[in-house]
Amino acid sequence: MTRSGRKKRRGGASRSAGVGALALLLSAAALPAAVATPAEAPAPAYGNAPAAEHRPPGTGTTRLISVAADGGPADGASGNPVVSADGRVVAFTSQATNLVPGDTNGRADVFVRNLRTGKVQRVEDPLGPISSPALSAGGRYLAYTAQDGDTTAVVVRDLDTGGTERADADLPIGYENGGSPAISADGRTVAFLVEDTDPDTVGAQAVFLRDLRAKYPEQVNFPVSPDDDHRGFRAPSLSADGRKVAYQQVRGTPPRGDWSDVYVHDRATGGETQADTPHDGSPADGPATHPLLSFDGSTLAFDSAASNLVPGRDPNSSYNPFVRDLRTGKVRRIDAVLPGPEGVLSVDGVSADGSKLLLDTWPVHTTEDAEYLRDLRTGADVLVSPDKDGRPANAVDARMDARARTVVFGGHDDAGFVTDDTNGVEDVFVRTVR
Repeated sequence: MTRSGRKKRRGGASRSAGVGALALLLSAAALPAAVATPAEAPAPAYGNAPAAEHRPPGTGTTRLISVAADGGPADGASGNPVVSADGRVVAFTSQATNLVPGDTNGRADVFVRNLRTGKVQRVEDPLGPISSPALSAGGRYLAYTAQDGDTTAVVVRDLDTGGTERADADLPIGYENGGSPAISADGRTVAFLVEDTDPDTVGAQAVFLRDLRAKYPEQVNFPVSPDDDHRGFRAPSLSADGRKVAYQQVRGTPPRGDWSDVYVHDRATGGETQADTPHDGSPADGPATHPLLSFDGSTLAFDSAASNLVPGRDPNSSYNPFVRDLRTGKVRRIDAVLPGPEGVLSVDGVSADGSKLLLDTWPVHTTEDAEYLRDLRTGADVLVSPDKDGRPANAVDARMDARARTVVFGGHDDAGFVTDDTNGVEDVFVRTVR
C-alpha cells in the first residue's frame, strides 16, 4: 500500500475526485465528448445516440431557496444541495445565520426545506459542523457527516421525530471516521466511507453499509492486498432498495494512467462488478470516476477518460459520461452535442430508470458552463440552469430527483439566475422542469 504522509481528512466533498480530474484535463479537450444510451432505450447496442435536439428552457421556473426567514438575502454562503427522490424536499449546507430565527451556534448547519409548504428546518449536531447531506426518497430521513475536530461520524436523523442514530457505530477494530453517506429510499440502509487507524494512509480505506436494524455494519468493498498500489475509496452510491452499492477505487500517488475504477457490489448475490471495463476485454486506458446508481439499481452512470470502453474512435481527448446497463453489461458513451462543439461533459444525476441524465457542460473555448437534462431515448437536451434571461448559466453541484423534474444547484450572483441576487455569496436554487 502506498504511503504518502499523514492521513488527510475528506470533509464533505465526495465528488472531488471526478471534478478535480476533469479540471486538469479541460485544457486538453479540443473535440466534443461522447453519448450513449442505456440498453432499455430504443437505440443500438453501441455507438452514438440520435442527433440531439437542443431546446431552450421549458416552461419551468427557477426559485432562490436559501433566503432569510424574513424573505431577505442570506447573510452567508449556501451550497451542496440534494433533493429527495420525490422532488419535494431539499437539503443544503449553509453558513448563513438568518435562514431561521435563533441560529447562534456560529458554524455551518444543514437546512431542510419543504418545497410545497416552504417550511425550513435547521439541523445541527452536538458533535460539530455538518456536511455531505443525503435524503431518503420522501425526505423524512437525513444522513450527514458530522465533524468533531479530527474525527467524523455518519449520523441519520428522523426529521419528523428528531431522533438520531450513528450509522458508523460498532466498526471493526482498525477502522474509524465515517463520512460521505448515501441513504436508501426508506432511510433504513446507509452506505459510507471509513478511514483506518494507520496515521500514514491517505483517504478512505473501506466502504461500509449498515442496515440500521442490524447491530454491526458490513464491509462491501472488495479486499485490497497490502501489495496493491492502493490509495482509497470514494463516492459511494446506493440503489433505492439498498441492495446495490457503487463506489470508486483510487490507486497510485500521484494518479496517472488508469488510476481509478468504479465497482458495483450486489448484496443479494455477493457479486462484485467492475463497471468501467472495455468491450474487448483489454485494460481501460483511462480512469473512471463519480459512479451514480439509478433509483431502481438497473443503471450505473459514471465519468471516464478512457477511449476504449466502447468500439470505435473516441472523438474526445478528455472525459465522457458513460452508462452501463447492469442487467446486460452493455456500456454506452455520452457524446457532447451541446451548444458549441468543444464542450466537455460530466454526469451529475441519473433518473429512476436510467433514461435521463443531468449533464454538466464544462467550458472549453466557446461552450457555456451550464446544466442540461439529456433524454437518452430521443437525444433531446433541455437547459435546466438558465439565467433570468433564458441564457445558459453556471450551476454548481447540481442534483435532480428520480423523475428528472426537479433540479437543485448552487450559484453565484454573477450567474443571474434570479433578479436582484446581490448578497455576494453562493446561494441555492431549485428549477422545476415541465
